[in-house]
Amino acid sequence: MAYSKELTVRSQDGFILKGFFDYPSEKRDKYPVVIFAHQFGTTHMIWSEFAKELRKKGYATLLIDLRGHGLSVVQNGKENRIIFNENFSSLVDLISFFKKSSQKVNFSKIPEDIALWIDYIIENEKVDPERIILIGASLGATSIIPVVSMHDISAIVCISPGSPAIMGEENVKLSLSSYMKPSMFISSLNDPVGSEKYSRLYMGMTNNGTLLVVSGKGHGVVLLKKVKGYILQFLQYTEKQVE
Repeated sequence: MAYSKELTVRSQDGFILKGFFDYPSEKRDKYPVVIFAHQFGTTHMIWSEFAKELRKKGYATLLIDLRGHGLSVVQNGKENRIIFNENFSSLVDLISFFKKSSQKVNFSKIPEDIALWIDYIIENEKVDPERIILIGASLGATSIIPVVSMHDISAIVCISPGSPAIMGEENVKLSLSSYMKPSMFISSLNDPVGSEKYSRLYMGMTNNGTLLVVSGKGHGVVLLKKVKGYILQFLQYTEKQVE
C-alpha cells in the first residue's frame, strides 16, 4: 500500500500549511497534476476517492488543507482554527461561522497559499508545469479562481463556487477575463447558498467556459456522484488542448 507524501509550506503571513502528494503508478519523467481545494469546515480528505480515481488515469494529485482547517492550523507558533460546529442547526449558523472564520484566518489569502503550493511542487516534485489543473469545492472553488492570474493553469473546475466578494470582486473579474484556458463551473439548480447564481456569473466572465447545472439542492462534493463523469470528460478535453 502506497502512502501519501506529507508536504509543508509556510504562507507569507505565517501559516504552516499541510498537503498530501501522490504519484500515479504509471512511470513518467513529468506528470500532469491536479490540486484539490476543499470546502469550508472540511479537510483534504473529502477528495480522497476522486483523487485515487484520477491517479489511475495518470495524474499526480495534491490534496491540501486550507488555512485554519485540518492540519493547517498553526500560524506564527499559535493555533488559529476556523470557527465551525459540524452539528450546526441552520444555514444562518453556517453563514455566521463562515464570516467569523474568514476574518479570523483571512480566506482572501488562500489563492496566494495555493500559488505557493504550485511553486513548491514545480521545484520539488516531478510535475509538468504546463499541465496543472485546479479543482475546488465551495470555498475551495472560489479560492482557485484568482490563482489563474498567478500561474499558468491549464484548467479549473469550480464546484458550488461562492461569492466573488470573498476573494475580491475586481480580482476575480480580472482573473477570469484574462484566462483563456478551459474552465468549468458546476452547481445544483437549488443550491442552498446561491452557487447556481455565482456559477452563471463566473461563466459570463470567462472566455472558455463550461457551465453544468444539475437538479436538486446539493452543495460541494456531494455533487460528485452526479457530475464526476462530466468532470472526467472535461479533463480529457483539457488534455487535447495541451497536446
